Amino acid sequence: MPHRIVLLSAIIAGAFLVQPVLADGEFLQIDIGGQTQTAVGAVSRGSFAYGISYADYDDGRSGSVSVAYALPLNAPVYLKVGPTVGYQDDDGEGDDFEAGLRLVADRYFPTDFGSAYFLGEASTVHNSWFLLTQVTYAPADLGIELSRGASETYSETTVAVQKRLAGSSVSLRVGYKLSSEEFFAGFSINTF
Repeated sequence: MPHRIVLLSAIIAGAFLVQPVLADGEFLQIDIGGQTQTAVGAVSRGSFAYGISYADYDDGRSGSVSVAYALPLNAPVYLKVGPTVGYQDDDGEGDDFEAGLRLVADRYFPTDFGSAYFLGEASTVHNSWFLLTQVTYAPADLGIELSRGASETYSETTVAVQKRLAGSSVSLRVGYKLSSEEFFAGFSINTF
């Protein structure tokens, strides 16, 4: 349990203890379920994006850190590429560290009813990939999210609903993981 507290504290500190004068945005999300706890943090500064993730599940834990550079393309999506280091510790098998490359494509755009956000990423670390679609209905500060991700050791589809707290960058979240049949609750902080 102490390693969980230390890693979650590092994620929170890393996401918010960077010079705020240069801030483009920060994102922190923590979800707690009966079998799985996850945390994701991201910070963007100019052309650079920094990310960290951590998951604790029944049979072990995994995590990653990454740095990405936004390619100067005149395209409808932002493309970011950079190095990443991931680890996996399945109970009884020891730590498995791996370094590799991560590619991210994302797009945010406003709509008549609120906004939509799309993200796709792929990493050579554990051959992982992740897709996310999020639609926000601004009049009610409500968002619906659908994501799908997989690697050499996991596969998951998640549906979530989030409610932004009025006048803040904090949202409360509830959702369901279809593959592992698990409900979860959590929060996110998004200053983008």
